[in-house]
Amino acid sequence: MEKPNSLFKSSKTNGQWQTIGTDPDDTPNSPRNLFETFVSDVLSSQNLLVLAGLGTSLAVPGAPRMADLWDAVAKKREKDFKTVAVEVGYAKPGAADNIELLLSRCQLALQFKANTTVQTFVSDAETTIVEKCRGFLRAGIPLETHQAFLRRVARRSTRLPRTKLFTTNYDLCFETAASQARFVVMDGFSPSTPQTFDGSYFCYDMVLREQEKEVPEYIDKVFHLYKLHGSVNWVRDDTEIVKEADSKKPLIIYPRGSKYENSYEQPYLEMMSRFQLALRTPHTGLLVIGFGFNDVHIAQPIIAALRSNVSLKALFVAPDLKDSPNSFIKGINAILDARDPRAAMLNGTFEWLVPNLPDLIPSTEDEAHRERVRPLKAL
Repeated sequence: MEKPNSLFKSSKTNGQWQTIGTDPDDTPNSPRNLFETFVSDVLSSQNLLVLAGLGTSLAVPGAPRMADLWDAVAKKREKDFKTVAVEVGYAKPGAADNIELLLSRCQLALQFKANTTVQTFVSDAETTIVEKCRGFLRAGIPLETHQAFLRRVARRSTRLPRTKLFTTNYDLCFETAASQARFVVMDGFSPSTPQTFDGSYFCYDMVLREQEKEVPEYIDKVFHLYKLHGSVNWVRDDTEIVKEADSKKPLIIYPRGSKYENSYEQPYLEMMSRFQLALRTPHTGLLVIGFGFNDVHIAQPIIAALRSNVSLKALFVAPDLKDSPNSFIKGINAILDARDPRAAMLNGTFEWLVPNLPDLIPSTEDEAHRERVRPLKAL
């Protein structure tokens, strides 16, 4: 099946959406060349910042959408699902399948009156969400799109700051892909076991020390990972936050209206503070992928950075940017209509974007060797 084209919009396209064709185009002002030039500028920035939303996980078969979470919760609590929805004031249950709104209503109702049925419903819903976000990553599944993405954005010159990858996803896609592609992830946890969270670990780095060399060298395949809404393998153990592979109650911000308040508690506060600081840093390239701008506590700092950081260069990528009713996306569209050269939008998917990203640093001989011997793993 032929892969669909994507649409590109920037000041160079006069604020108009233009189709990026599948064939190479040598015309300087063709949509493909304008896109490639812009994204190269973003990736070549002194500081590279990536925000990955749900759209990146959807590149993996079985990854749940918000609608899938609704269906899974409804199936598990089939007997009292509609009853709970009516009891907490959820408008027209079944007409608008919004799991975040439903859980927000449940949370609000419990603040006013204790209700065992609602409390059990919330607990079961949270367990189901964790199961869905954890279960689609089967052991050994090759995350080729994520691996290719890391090779293009996280393998930079060691003279530049490390790529900072922020994500709202709970799953382990980026950690798993990093392991498969032999990248080192600095995620705020100690390298020793049990892995304990401390923000100071983000200041650590990795070097290669060889006997024949007097001065150690920085390793090039290292990036920082910040999970803004927590992770399915985080758990609070007394006063510490540690990694635990099969935690029944992981430390995550569930989809509900209290996300904003929860994001200013630890460890989320550490992540959000670093996100806001990174956005304000001069000479920063920002790549936002698969993020729908529905999380106000994350969208607002991005808009603030567009207002104040004159050296920011930002590319926004999602399959529904062109006609989105979201007010933040409309605002970004408006500055493009005003010919702001710092931003551009790609109406496309993560799967389309990755193979069309420029590979600014050639593959190393070590990477080429691993590709050649890959078939031997099956023997």
